[in-house]
Amino acid sequence: MAVTILAIVFLIVLVIIAIGGSRLLSKQTSNPADLNKEKCSICRKKFDKGELVLREIGDYKLLYFCRDCIVKLYADLGMKN
Repeated sequence: MAVTILAIVFLIVLVIIAIGGSRLLSKQTSNPADLNKEKCSICRKKFDKGELVLREIGDYKLLYFCRDCIVKLYADLGMKN
């Protein structure tokens, strides 16, 4: 009898957690303007994907670089040579 009651309480708690999680996720949906944005891998500022240079490392790692960071890296390379 006690095991049955504990099982029912456990199921009720699981349902409450599932409902709360779904509500939390529905509130965190990003607006359509943020869907086309990514962060620069160096400075971490957000830009439109069209403004960033994309580089793939291996099969799955994607790196995005903004124009300012590329210019700074190029200047650093010029100072080394």
